Amino acid sequence: MATIKDIAKRAGVAPSVVSRALNHKYGVKKSTRKLILKIAEELDYYPNAAARSLVTRKGQTIGIFMADISQPYFSQIIKGMEFAANQMGYTLLFSNSFESLDHREVFKKMVESGRADGLIIVGSNNKDKNFIPFLIKREVPFVLVERNFSDPRVHCIWVDNVEGGYLATKYLIEKGHRRIGHISGNLDYQVSLERLEGYKRALAEYQIPFSEELVAAGKFLVQDGYLAMKELLNYKPQCTAVFVANDSMAYGALQALHESGIKVPDEIAVVGYDDLEFSTLTNPSLTTVRQPRYEMGLKSVETLINILQSKTDGSIMKMCLKPELIRRFSA
Repeated sequence: MATIKDIAKRAGVAPSVVSRALNHKYGVKKSTRKLILKIAEELDYYPNAAARSLVTRKGQTIGIFMADISQPYFSQIIKGMEFAANQMGYTLLFSNSFESLDHREVFKKMVESGRADGLIIVGSNNKDKNFIPFLIKREVPFVLVERNFSDPRVHCIWVDNVEGGYLATKYLIEKGHRRIGHISGNLDYQVSLERLEGYKRALAEYQIPFSEELVAAGKFLVQDGYLAMKELLNYKPQCTAVFVANDSMAYGALQALHESGIKVPDEIAVVGYDDLEFSTLTNPSLTTVRQPRYEMGLKSVETLINILQSKTDGSIMKMCLKPELIRRFSA
């Protein structure tokens, strides 16, 4: 059976260098690490399961990071991920509350321990970018979901949120509305800024002035939509329609309108975003913009596995998926 000393002798380095290389520790040149991994594979040297994963890149486990897996928005993304992983023989390892963690430390532990061969990171917080150069520098395979990151070395899959915001607002305008409110998501997020941009674009196209007082920001939760809708109701002249940046907040907005005795859509029309499973069950059922969430999950896993299995030609995946307006009875 081969030992670390055997590998060190063939590579012409000290055993400590071999140990660092096999465990993906710092202080080993890229060329030296590649040589050591190649020799270790030739000698069939695997000290344990984690090291075997690092040497062969066939641990067949993918780390998934997302903000809050309990939120219904993620359900279809996860289904798409699981289908692709099952079809290609991979296991998914989920990490919840991504945005409250020290990303670099978590990524380092997950990848360098051999628990994951690559990462999929779901989220678009613009204040949270430091982990990207960290992963690039360490040559960790990863795919971003929900974020269009301009770096040409980064694989990204996202939805055209500007188009989605535009479709929602244009629909309301074409229904005759001119005072259209917007309940945005957290404006630190790329998706929120893009949906707001789409809202503004539709207003401009129809020569409707943008009014800052008709925009209220939330954080994508039901209670945010409830409070934001209450805020918008305080402005006069009152808006006759509202585009809400996600369905969860739209549910809260509908509740606020119901409590205020305002009929939907007769007095105020409501359009959401996401097309969550519950959106057919609200009263009235929610007109919304459908995101291809299942496809986002599916494509992210397929893309990462192709990278891990060296089935790509080296090109970077930049995939922009298209939203679709779903007409129901709230607008």
